[in-house]
Amino acid sequence: MSIDPKLQLYLIICCLMLTFHQHVASAQQPKLKKESAEDFVKLGMPLEEALTKITFIVTWLSGDGSTEVNFQGENVIRTPDYIKLPSDNNKDGRTDSYYKILSKYAVETNRYIFVPLDRWGGGSEIFRSLHAVDKKTLRTVLDTTLGPRSGIWGLTAADPATNTIAMTYIREEDWRGNLEDSIDKAITGHLRMIDGKLRDVAGPLSPIPPDMVFFRAVRFFTMGNWAKDAEPDEKPQHNVHLDAFYMDKYETTNAQYKEFIDANPHWQKNRIPKKYHEGDYLKHWDGNDYPPDKGNHPVVYVSWYAAMAYAEWRGKRLPTEAEWERAARGAWRTINADRANYGENVGDTTPVGTYPPDKSGLYDMAGNVWEWCLDEYNPDFYAISPSRNPLAGGTMDNILSDWRTVKTVRVLRGGSWVSDAKYVRVSDRTRFTPKITNKARGFRCAMSVSP
Repeated sequence: MSIDPKLQLYLIICCLMLTFHQHVASAQQPKLKKESAEDFVKLGMPLEEALTKITFIVTWLSGDGSTEVNFQGENVIRTPDYIKLPSDNNKDGRTDSYYKILSKYAVETNRYIFVPLDRWGGGSEIFRSLHAVDKKTLRTVLDTTLGPRSGIWGLTAADPATNTIAMTYIREEDWRGNLEDSIDKAITGHLRMIDGKLRDVAGPLSPIPPDMVFFRAVRFFTMGNWAKDAEPDEKPQHNVHLDAFYMDKYETTNAQYKEFIDANPHWQKNRIPKKYHEGDYLKHWDGNDYPPDKGNHPVVYVSWYAAMAYAEWRGKRLPTEAEWERAARGAWRTINADRANYGENVGDTTPVGTYPPDKSGLYDMAGNVWEWCLDEYNPDFYAISPSRNPLAGGTMDNILSDWRTVKTVRVLRGGSWVSDAKYVRVSDRTRFTPKITNKARGFRCAMSVSP
């Protein structure tokens, strides 16, 4: 049977078109990254066997040195849950001090073995550390102290390819090593090896938002000030449980705030409703333009309402007072003119990031500008503060959804470029009505971590 030449040509064209589309579709498929030798290391033996061949580098508590520990020899005690080795410090044959691998929690990722190690010197406390062991050399490359009596409920490889682990732990054990509290009070945190350091991350694969710092959930965070010269509203000192959150590295700048009012004209200087400010809103701006050379300075003359509106537009929020203080606890213990802008030692705000960051990676948590917080100010709140995620003046959902109707005084933290040294202390609290604006008040944003 002969085929019509036109039909034959049509079929050939269809075949060519199908081949072309298949080629394009194939080219558009994401190319998977091939694992290199650095990404994946084959252990070559059961994990249980590898644990006895590891050289653990145990850092001394004094920080002056370390000890190499190998779990080999006749004195090693093996159980289903741990491997125990008498300490070299034992005298006269005594075995009351020891090293112990918590083998039931050991996990393997592409590049590392993560395993908790206990050291007991015969005293009342067991010191626990988490070791990251290089699978190539079977030696500790990182020894992270978990502290005395740190209970562990679980350790898993959350994502082996990115060397991420999930650890559920608690800071409460009795002197026998028994967990005193229940699993519902434990904290699960994700840790990832990044550039040779074990860093907190929000989840197995979740990236930290640009220009923000991640703070893991903590069961016991101490707020307030116990000192005799502390202000009454800083007392009593108390412990709170905080869920994980993100905090902006920098205070919000003039340039960033201009992006907001350009996109939201009803928040511009000549359009903002009077109920959201007291008359000095963006006083230092020329119309809707910030002063020359001040683009990277923190925005000031902004009310609490304006800060809330900006944060909402960015998909963020203002930090709670507890979050702010927890983040600020990484600040310098001793403040001086080389570390913070305060006491009119400069005479104006300074560009964000001018001074060194604190140990958490945040800038200007002390000085530069006072920072608005989400909370209503209550001088007696610490005496009645909830133990978990405290927030004065309502719930998180209620405040975020109804902030335009708020009338009560709000909290500011951190001190400013005009503040005396005593007001840039981490625990110091101040307050103003949400309409107030002036040359020393600004803000930075925070964000909750999605479950």
